[in-house]
Amino acid sequence: MPTSASWIASRPDISVEAAAIALRRWWGLEGDLEDLPSERDRNLLVRGTDGAPTHVLKIANLDEAAEFLACQDLAMARLAHAGVPVQQVVNAIDGRDLVALGDPGPPLARVLTWLPGRTLASVAAPTTDLLTDLGAVMGKTATALLDFDHPAAHRDFPWDVLRTGAVVAGALDEIADTGRRTLLVAVLDRLQVDLAPRLTTLRRSVIQNDANDHNVLISDDGRRVAGLLDFGDMIHSITAHEAAVACAYAMLGREDPLGVMKAIIRGFVAECPLTADEVDALPSIVIARLAASVAMSARQGRLSDDPYLRVSEAPAWDLLQRLHAMAPSELRVAAHEAAER
Repeated sequence: MPTSASWIASRPDISVEAAAIALRRWWGLEGDLEDLPSERDRNLLVRGTDGAPTHVLKIANLDEAAEFLACQDLAMARLAHAGVPVQQVVNAIDGRDLVALGDPGPPLARVLTWLPGRTLASVAAPTTDLLTDLGAVMGKTATALLDFDHPAAHRDFPWDVLRTGAVVAGALDEIADTGRRTLLVAVLDRLQVDLAPRLTTLRRSVIQNDANDHNVLISDDGRRVAGLLDFGDMIHSITAHEAAVACAYAMLGREDPLGVMKAIIRGFVAECPLTADEVDALPSIVIARLAASVAMSARQGRLSDDPYLRVSEAPAWDLLQRLHAMAPSELRVAAHEAAER
């Protein structure tokens, strides 16, 4: 199973100057480059001569396989055809969509189109309509990928909800705060009762798996989702996890997290209907994602001082505590109310 330690150790170490040379050599593109945040890769924004963003140069983690990058590209092409606002691959001068900058070894690089918009994390008070649109976009994403499959998507991966128990249990020693560690143990016990028995019965498919509030772009007027970024966490797993991830991060720091969850579920089921069992399990899947998030943040924070790796940690702990204080039946009723409207 990939680990936080291996991701951080195998981040590509390439200078902006070297990246600019590669961009010009292989894609014929010129421009100023600046770093973008990333958990595992090296992402560089390309600005044209007028200073406007034009492309993103994505230099993959040294441990990333070419087959998985191809899986991402195929999924993005399918989603674009389905009307989901995603980036598209820009072929190199010689027609390749993937270039080995080590010639022939890693790192592997791609160029993607730039999508305008601001992140959901920057929206202080998202409207119910915007949250419903987020749900609809993720529902459309899930539906478009229901009959999509690729061998590379079948992998062991810490951000897979099916691995949550092992990931969280393995990170307990990283939690220095006694109260937080006690909470996480209690959450694990709850998931063992409320979620683990359901997992074998829930639908599975390839999912984008990372609609966090920094990967969702919002239009300038704040009314709709303008982009879905970063397919590096794609996996074949629980279909309903697509909705749960969007819920978990959109709920961070909100006064009415259940209202946020309900708005997203309403939009999601309009594009990807969920079974009664999936709706029943959805709140527990949200809690599982939050538990994985705080566990991974604690581990990554010990290995790196990159603030991006811990950007959601404090609000995730707060939300996890609030949801854990609610009865499972209360959460399930809220989910079903939203799904039935």
